[in-house]
Amino acid sequence: MKSLPQEDLYAKIFNNALVAIGTTDTKGNFIAVNPAWCKALGWAEEETNTLNIKDITLAEEQQTLNQELSKLAEGKVCSLRKTQRYKRKDGSIFWADLYRSALFDDKGKVMGILDIFVDIDVQVRSEKVQGELFQSLETLNKELSNANIGLKRQAKYDSLTGLYNRWVMEEMLNKEIIHSLETNRGFAVGIADIDDFKMVNDTYGHDCGDLVLVKLTQSFLQKIRVTDSVCRWGGEEFLFLFPETIEQGAMIVVERIRKSIEELNIDYKGNLIKVTITIGVSFYNGQDNLDGKELVNRADKALYKGKSEGKNKVVFS
Repeated sequence: MKSLPQEDLYAKIFNNALVAIGTTDTKGNFIAVNPAWCKALGWAEEETNTLNIKDITLAEEQQTLNQELSKLAEGKVCSLRKTQRYKRKDGSIFWADLYRSALFDDKGKVMGILDIFVDIDVQVRSEKVQGELFQSLETLNKELSNANIGLKRQAKYDSLTGLYNRWVMEEMLNKEIIHSLETNRGFAVGIADIDDFKMVNDTYGHDCGDLVLVKLTQSFLQKIRVTDSVCRWGGEEFLFLFPETIEQGAMIVVERIRKSIEELNIDYKGNLIKVTITIGVSFYNGQDNLDGKELVNRADKALYKGKSEGKNKVVFS
């Protein structure tokens, strides 16, 4: 197989690259651009002969541009990577991930500047990325790792309270049923619902409602045992899991939780907010032929019985 001459190969790579590539002299005057560059910025190739890189740079960013070009031209830095905004021919603006490096001649003198960028406007706007993005490949890897950690956390935790979400608790509940069958030890499930929570939101607004949810969460975590778990089940409902306990032991913990909320004082912009909770509890004795959904439904029925009987109480099914 015949190989292309090196210059022809470079030309084909330049013209067929999916990323935008532009070269300028050390003053920023364009020398050559590829088709992807023209598509991204809306300029025809023949029009770029009279363009300077400042023509596609926002006014507020031109001082930074001058400094970067100066450092590259003087050989103080060889390359840089940044996220910046570009201005198209029609005046519209988009975000791009930019690689900028100096071009050297055979004697090691800077003869021009090479810019390679990728349009990331959709990602930036949709994810509301703030601050500087990725200064190097190492930083990129770190940010991607952090993003993965963040996604995993969002999949497991409620964003407001920091508690486990419903999906995680359902998994824990199913595992606890298996464990209970193996050990013949019982456990309890409790559903707590804030009494008249709608009145709090209607009177003081949803910011106050969010504060109430957070304060209750803090109280819950202080009152449950180390082995217990609590999640935000949905809205103003919380689900508790009390492993390896008897009914009397579960009752003690649940009543302690209920009383702590009854005694809780929440200050919202100088207003004293008082709330109560009703809790429905179901018990799994290690032999019941119930799945997690049925167990939760039993606790839910007990909860609504407590609501109908005056609220602010614990009811066992």
